[in-house]
Amino acid sequence: MYIDLSDIQIPDWDSKIKALQQTRRLLANARERTRVHTISAAFEALRKQVPCYSYGQKLSKLAILRIACNYILSLARLADLDYSADHSNMSFSECVEQCTRTLQAEGRSKKRKE
Repeated sequence: MYIDLSDIQIPDWDSKIKALQQTRRLLANARERTRVHTISAAFEALRKQVPCYSYGQKLSKLAILRIACNYILSLARLADLDYSADHSNMSFSECVEQCTRTLQAEGRSKKRKE
């Protein structure tokens, strides 16, 4: 004789499984929120260290990274060090100009989006 038990649900097990799934999801959401806040705080700290076009200028994370790379390259040139990937022979003034162009381009792109 065959008895189909698939339709039979045990209320205690179902509620325990749902509660466990909900707890896991809440913990995962909290971890993700913490991760995002940590990354945002790190980008904000980096933004405060790099030059900006205007003090209140809002920069995207990509813009912050671009400006930071150009700024580091400029500082390295100032110290006569070569940290560039392509080991180009850009002078300090050329590095500063590149950094300035990046800042201005980011400022213009933000104004267009608004």
